[in-house]
Amino acid sequence: MAKPRKSNFSITLRQVVYATALSVAIFLLLFFVRNAGNRLSLRSDMFDYEHIDPSVLSAAVSAALSTPALEYAVASDTPQYVVLSFDGGKSSDMLDETLAFQKEMAGKNKLLYFTYFINAAYFLSNHKKALYQAPYHKPGVSNIGFSDSVPDITRRVRTFNEAVKRGNEVGSHTVGHFVGTSWTYQDWKQEFNSFFAILFGVQQNMLPLAVEPWLIAPKQIKGFRAPTLGVNENMYQVLGDFSFRYDSSGIGPAGNWPVKDAYGIWRIPLGIIHVGPHKNPVLAMDYNLWVYQSKARNTVKKGTALWLRYFGEVLKAYRNYFYGNYNGSRAPIVIGNHFTKYNDGLYWEAMKAFAEEVCGKPYVRCTTFSKFVDYLDTKGPPLGRYR
Repeated sequence: MAKPRKSNFSITLRQVVYATALSVAIFLLLFFVRNAGNRLSLRSDMFDYEHIDPSVLSAAVSAALSTPALEYAVASDTPQYVVLSFDGGKSSDMLDETLAFQKEMAGKNKLLYFTYFINAAYFLSNHKKALYQAPYHKPGVSNIGFSDSVPDITRRVRTFNEAVKRGNEVGSHTVGHFVGTSWTYQDWKQEFNSFFAILFGVQQNMLPLAVEPWLIAPKQIKGFRAPTLGVNENMYQVLGDFSFRYDSSGIGPAGNWPVKDAYGIWRIPLGIIHVGPHKNPVLAMDYNLWVYQSKARNTVKKGTALWLRYFGEVLKAYRNYFYGNYNGSRAPIVIGNHFTKYNDGLYWEAMKAFAEEVCGKPYVRCTTFSKFVDYLDTKGPPLGRYR
């Protein structure tokens, strides 16, 4: 008698069971990774980033590159602004490094000031996280987690106060680093209200622990950069209603000056630089360079041949960006970094080398966004016309 054949149905059922189990495991893994920051104390370098959808970024860069370049009536003494900034704010060690470099530059008579776009989530500890509720989320949920500890918060406030004492600027990067491209006017308003309430309520929120008073007031925070550069018209309207002066969430052609929109907001985009032997266009931000050079993986060590090659590519791209504008339109140089040392500090080292080279040159002002906006409000951009 022939052996009975195994049922095709039983094989299919087994496959279904395995596939279902695998799907559940993947879902749970992704869920854990996405939400771990809300439950665990994780490293700052896991959070201070701008993960921009590649297709959206590509479209934005293409649009910027296709924007007609303008010719501007500039004089030899038209100031060349260089505006360097950092997004995030979790790592006080990184903040200390920027202040140490600023002091080093001042010792060489090369004045340099930074703008820090900070996330207010880093001014809440996990036991106070329910004080924050982002649009469409339950209380206590943040895309970047919260402060690792209460003592970290006291140090963070103290260090940012020191930064303000030295002439640097603090701007907003929202609270929980959520993408707001589909948010309504009320959603954006909710997030900004949360930002100011959490940031300037930190002393009360952290009682009985003493947190030193801020050296800045809410009215002094006048600049914004959206998480993942995700914007919409509702955001700009809210910025105007909150009396912000500028936004740096856009991507624009390197040689064009900013414009002021209908809400009274100066739109100051990040620049596009051309990197490597093929001059590929990349957003002038460390995260995007990290994605371009090493696919968002920390693959190189400082001092190695590959690290030095990548460093050289970035520094050369920054130089070309600078000298193209310095010898041309004098449009601002806008470069962004994070409180994270991608690729063993490569992009921070490149920013320092760049600043060392250009700050202190005739008519170059390495300063904050607010100081640049003061100039725009007083003098206005040079007259421009299409070529």
